[in-house]
Amino acid sequence: METVFQRLKAIDSRYLIVCICALLFIIGGSLLCDYNATNADYEAVETATVVEVISTSVESWVEDMNNTTVIFTAKLTSGDSKGETVEMEQYIDSMYLPVDDAVEKGDTILALETSVNGGSETWSYAGVDRTGGIAKLCMVFFVMILLVGGLKGCATIVSLLFSVAAIFLVYVPAILSGWNVYFITIVIAAYVIFVSLLLLNGFNRKTLCAIVGNLSGTLVAGLMALSVNAALGITGVIDQDYVFLTMLEGDVSIDLKAVVWGGILIGSLGAIMDVSMSLASAMQEIAREMHDKTMPKLVYSGMQIGKDMIGTMTNTLILAYVGGSLAVVLLFTAYSKNTMVIMNMEMIVTEIIQAVVGSMGILVAVPLTVFFSAWKFMDEPACVDPDEDSDVAPPVPKPLPKQPKPQSKPKRQESQPKRQEPQPKRQEHQPKRQEHQPKRQEHQPKRQEPQPKRQEPDPFDEFKR
Repeated sequence: METVFQRLKAIDSRYLIVCICALLFIIGGSLLCDYNATNADYEAVETATVVEVISTSVESWVEDMNNTTVIFTAKLTSGDSKGETVEMEQYIDSMYLPVDDAVEKGDTILALETSVNGGSETWSYAGVDRTGGIAKLCMVFFVMILLVGGLKGCATIVSLLFSVAAIFLVYVPAILSGWNVYFITIVIAAYVIFVSLLLLNGFNRKTLCAIVGNLSGTLVAGLMALSVNAALGITGVIDQDYVFLTMLEGDVSIDLKAVVWGGILIGSLGAIMDVSMSLASAMQEIAREMHDKTMPKLVYSGMQIGKDMIGTMTNTLILAYVGGSLAVVLLFTAYSKNTMVIMNMEMIVTEIIQAVVGSMGILVAVPLTVFFSAWKFMDEPACVDPDEDSDVAPPVPKPLPKQPKPQSKPKRQESQPKRQEPQPKRQEHQPKRQEHQPKRQEHQPKRQEPQPKRQEPDPFDEFKR
């Protein structure tokens, strides 16, 4: 616990400044882009819990076509009428999709309050309440981020919340209020880039390199999307959702072409940010580990990493857009066998433009991030091994007190072979001693030669006697 508090105290005040600026942007933007929904035909939607199912009636007027009416009571759990028990109906018509299951006791639902005849209020079934399940899923997601990322995981959650708040509290209300879609899209994209990267990595050269690469890739993606939309004659009427935008009440008219362009830019922003940040971090580590740094070496190493990222992130973008429109592709393929007709539908063309333009933004962000990072990290101090001979100082300025002891060990090891050198000289003298031994053996028979002469008797001794 003490280490956690020490880390919290060591947080740079500039992080707090970034958080305050991001929060002020969201508050100020939501006030400037205040939008009140005038197209709603109801007053409120509240959560409720089913208390009792009163009756269930089924009418069958065509084979496999049933109309089910469920009358039940529910207790409101939110809003001004919280705690009240009201009676409402659930009408299920099998001709229309989606078809919800009949409510049961204990289910959490959404209750719709409507005004009838200018005064009386009624409550009706509006659908299943899934906010509780979504909240639990998000909590598990946040816990996993904290377990894996630690304090940086906490910064990731904060930056994610700021990005989501900027989209739903500033970007969407600004478009519905009549603001220029191109301008507000650029502002939101710059906000997400700066806030996310500064909170995740702080104020350093690595963050600067990531911001430069991200801005360049996003700018190229936006220009390419603008020119391609004009060249292919995109009208903006992609599906019925875009048609409904033209039917909104009020004096505000929404530029559908600009909405399509904004969707392309926001969709490619995340992938470009991922590539630029990963490359900048990799380039810094390469610069620290490389002793003889040169600009060509750094650029070559960075491009090798960038090529791998290009392949994976391009597949990620294309697969993401294909997965998002899979149902539409299946529907058009089932009802139209002509591939040319399918490929020229504006809905399919827009998905292709999003995937290709986003990939082109990555292709631009990779080399720009690599070259700018190589230039900025040329003077990055290298991390060296204290046992190696190098003129570069190690990254730790204060050496540990136990460092001189391991330095004396190699000296002793160097002296050991010197003591072992005279051993072969002693072995050389041993054969010399062995050479003298046969010489001593040669003299022994000479000493034994006179003995038989002394022992031989003289034959004339008897005559002499």
